[in-house]
Amino acid sequence: MSLNCEEIDLILNEAPLVGMKIQNVYQPTFDSLVLELFGKGILTQYYFSIAHNACRLHPLSTPAPKNERPLRFMECLRSRIRGGTILHAAQISKDRIVKIDIIRANEKGVAEQSYLYARLWSGAGNIILVSVEGIIIDALRRLPARNEVSGAAFVLPQQLDSNKQPSKHYVVRDLEGKGTFWQKIEQFYAQNADNLSRSTLLTQVHDRYERKKISIETKLNHLVSKQQEYEQAERFRQLGDILLAGYCPEIQGRKAFARAYDYYENKEILIEIDQNLNPAKNAAIYYEKYRKAKSGLEEIRSEIQYWEKSLNHLDAWLNRLEKETNPLIIAKILRKGGAARSKEKPAFPCQYLDFRGWRILIGRSGKENEDILRHIVRGSDLWLHARDYAGSYVFIKAKKNKSIPPEVLLAAAKLAIYYSKARKNGGGDVHTAFVKNLRKAKEGPIGRVIPYFEKNLYITFTEAEIKEIFQEYQSKEENYV
Repeated sequence: MSLNCEEIDLILNEAPLVGMKIQNVYQPTFDSLVLELFGKGILTQYYFSIAHNACRLHPLSTPAPKNERPLRFMECLRSRIRGGTILHAAQISKDRIVKIDIIRANEKGVAEQSYLYARLWSGAGNIILVSVEGIIIDALRRLPARNEVSGAAFVLPQQLDSNKQPSKHYVVRDLEGKGTFWQKIEQFYAQNADNLSRSTLLTQVHDRYERKKISIETKLNHLVSKQQEYEQAERFRQLGDILLAGYCPEIQGRKAFARAYDYYENKEILIEIDQNLNPAKNAAIYYEKYRKAKSGLEEIRSEIQYWEKSLNHLDAWLNRLEKETNPLIIAKILRKGGAARSKEKPAFPCQYLDFRGWRILIGRSGKENEDILRHIVRGSDLWLHARDYAGSYVFIKAKKNKSIPPEVLLAAAKLAIYYSKARKNGGGDVHTAFVKNLRKAKEGPIGRVIPYFEKNLYITFTEAEIKEIFQEYQSKEENYV
C-alpha cells in the first residue's frame, strides 16, 4: 500500500519539514532514505521509501538501521545538503511528488540552494537531488530511460499543473492504531508491509542460495573425482614400473597402448602411452602422475573440507534469513552479497593468501612488517625481499617436516618483486633467508631487518602470472552468497 496524495499532504502537515536542519543522511536500503533532522529542540528521523507498493514518507519512532557501506547517493547528499536548512517542503499538484527546498552555506560561506524531489509513485519512484539551475546532481535510482542521471536536465512530468485537481478523488484511509496518521502508517508497515517486502526478499534469498549451492556442489564433485584419482597414486607408480619392464605397443583407433604383463596383479593389461616416446619417457609420465597425486592428495582433501564448510555456512545463512523478520536487515545482507556473519578479527595484520596449501604473508608497511616479525612468523619461516629496491616483506610459513615446494617459492619471490619498486622492471633479484637469520637494524625504521646467511634468487614475472597466483587463492575465498 503506497500513500495517496491526500495522505502525503496530511503527513506533511502533521510533521512539517520547514525550518528543520539536516544533521545527517542515511540510506538503510537501496530504495529508501532517511534524513536526520533537528528543530525545536528535537532530533528526529524522516523516512522516505520508493519501494514497489510501499512508497511513503513519515517520521520514525525508532532509529532506522544504518548502512555500514558508503553508498553512492547517501554520500552525495551528505556532501551537498548535510548542515543545510529546509526552507520549504510540499507536494506538487497532488501528484505524489514532494519538493524540498534546502539552503546551505558552502566552504566559502556562500549560501547555496538545491532541491530534493521525492517521487512516490509505486513502481516508478525515485529521489533526485537537483541544483538551482535545474541540473540533476544525483538520483537514488539512476534511470537513463527517464533521463534521470547525473548532469541531465531535470524535467517535471508535463501533466503537472498547480491548478490541476486529481482525476480520481482520494481520501485518507482509516487505519487501526493510536496517534497521528503518520504513526498509524508506521504501525501499518511494521505489521503488514514488511511481511510483503520480506516475502519478495526471501524469494531473492532462495534464488541466490540455489545458484551458490549448485556452484559449490559442482566444485565438490570435481574435487571428489580428483581425490579418487589421487588415491590411486600407488597404481601410477606401479604402471611406471611395468612400462620400464617392457611392453608391446599397439594402436587402437587414435590412441596408443602398451600391452604388458602386470606382475603386481598377475594379469595382462593395456596401458595408454604416447607412441612417440620411448618406454623410459612413458614411464616417467606415470611417475610424475604418482608424484603429483601423492603431494596433491592432502591439498585436495583440504579443499574438500573447505567447500563442505562453505556449504554448511550457506545452509546456516539461509536458515538465519528465513527466521529474520525485519526486511531491512534481509535487504542489507542481500546487498552486501555475503553470508550474514559477524565481523571477525582479521586472521593476520597484513595481506595474505594460500598458494598450493602454503600460507604467504605480505607486509605492506613498516608497521605490518614489525607485527608479522613480532607476533606471526617463527624462525623456520622464510623471508623474501626485493634486493636493492624498497618493497614489501614476503614470508612463507613453514610446515613441520616439509620443505617449501619450488612453485611456492617462485610464487612468493614474484610477489616480493611485484610489491616493490622493481615491479616496473618485470623482474629482479630476491633475497631469501630464514627468519631466525634476521636481525633488527639498529636505529633503523620500524620493521627494518638485516639478513645474514641469505640466498639470492633471480625472478622474472608477468602480470598474468601474478593474476593467476591471486586467482587460485580467490577461487577459494569467494563469498558464500
